Amino acid sequence: MVELKMPVIYQNQIIIGYGGNQEWFLDSWAKLAGCASVLASNMYAYYHQGTTYELTDFLNIMEKMFQEMTPGKMGYPYLYKFGRTFSRMMNNEGYTLKPVYQKISRNYNQAIQFVLKSLQEGDPVGMLILYHRAPELKDDNWHWICLSGYIEKANGYDIIFSDCGERRVIDSHILFDMHYKNVFKMLRMKRDPKKEGQSCE
Repeated sequence: MVELKMPVIYQNQIIIGYGGNQEWFLDSWAKLAGCASVLASNMYAYYHQGTTYELTDFLNIMEKMFQEMTPGKMGYPYLYKFGRTFSRMMNNEGYTLKPVYQKISRNYNQAIQFVLKSLQEGDPVGMLILYHRAPELKDDNWHWICLSGYIEKANGYDIIFSDCGERRVIDSHILFDMHYKNVFKMLRMKRDPKKEGQSCE
């Protein structure tokens, strides 16, 4: 089992989130379309080694990410733009990260290997689900989630992910079902070996 430390959010000393939740935004449009900003906030906190936050402090991060990744009428379904924007922000703070994309997964093995490699190297995976037919993901269409871990089992893997402040687990064969109707994209961040040693970490 591998599970990266997603930020845990508290309010009045009670845990209210495994990662962020777009419902916490004060702005109505952000509540509806701010999932990319939440993913960016989870990753931002992770790379800054922030493990616990008060809601007000994490909401400040979410608001910062929303300003950088303000969704348009169609939300923020932009894989490459997300990667470029997030890496630029992190590089400006001394973290030498560069995006690695998997726009199309040709088969289950390619998808699961991308995720396993990333998590084993200590990097969460952002997954953009444009459409998925699985009943377990009926509320996750046109939505970003953060893959944070996996559990190995006899017939494959369960994938752990942060979704709207919840820690969820799903069978990898369901998540990476290659049915023609399913459309999803993934990205991860990776240290730039050319700039190794220059990070502020």
